Amino acid sequence: MSASDLLLAAPSPSRWFAAQLPVFTGRYDAAGSTGSWAGPEAVLASLPAVHARLVGEYDATPAAAAKWLVSWVAGELAGAVAFTLATASAGLLVEADAVRWRVEADGRPGRVDPGPVAVAVAAGHPWAGMDGVRVVEDPTAPALAALVDVAGPLVEACRRLGRVGRSAAWTEVADGVGSAVLHVPGLPVDQRAVDAVRAALDAPGAPWRQRPTVRVAETAIGPLYLGRKAGCCLSYQTPPGPEPDPAALDAETRAYRERFPRRAGEPLYCGTCSLRDAAGCEERQVYWWERRRSP
Repeated sequence: MSASDLLLAAPSPSRWFAAQLPVFTGRYDAAGSTGSWAGPEAVLASLPAVHARLVGEYDATPAAAAKWLVSWVAGELAGAVAFTLATASAGLLVEADAVRWRVEADGRPGRVDPGPVAVAVAAGHPWAGMDGVRVVEDPTAPALAALVDVAGPLVEACRRLGRVGRSAAWTEVADGVGSAVLHVPGLPVDQRAVDAVRAALDAPGAPWRQRPTVRVAETAIGPLYLGRKAGCCLSYQTPPGPEPDPAALDAETRAYRERFPRRAGEPLYCGTCSLRDAAGCEERQVYWWERRRSP
């Protein structure tokens, strides 16, 4: 194996962290996004206040708010681990002393930064023998073990705020793994990435019971990564509020509503929600890419 064999190549882990990992961690960054960085202890301490704000200001149910927090904190970290496995064939060995999240102005944990941590690779990997690189038989196992060690206390704290079952909470983390290659502009489409994500989801000892689906599919606009969550974030339980004036909608929202008109009384499920059928989830993902590839 050479560096060019990696889906997202870099000559060393440090170069990869700087140039390639932000392809995933920065995918939702908005222009001018700001915030302060916080480690696990600070994030843990802030969770009750953020949960209360989601329930009070956004009319979220306690369970929905708790699931959102699991996804934003542990799910994003899990996604970074899966993305590294999928695109660099390397296991990210996250540590509580290094990982941090950017906390936005409203207190919501956002972008994750795993920090300068070690990675695990198989023999023959181009990074084998470099500083901070451990050679193992299979990098998936140590990467998931490290993820569970760091994410476990966060998942427990989040789920208890809304009395969410442990299995349902960890399903949100599994969905973070399964979503690692979805909606990532600039990521080459390659079956090897899907295989790596599936291997992480199916790894022995993984704390989740349900697993999302992810695949490479040929579409009218070319091959795409498509998937469907195993769980549900319960956003549909949040009151939708009054119907907005169509003239006040931005172009993106207006186009989406025209493509997917909502029937009266239809729940507001997310685009990849397990409560949608697979075809409905995939149609919405193809549409998302159509909008971003159009001139």
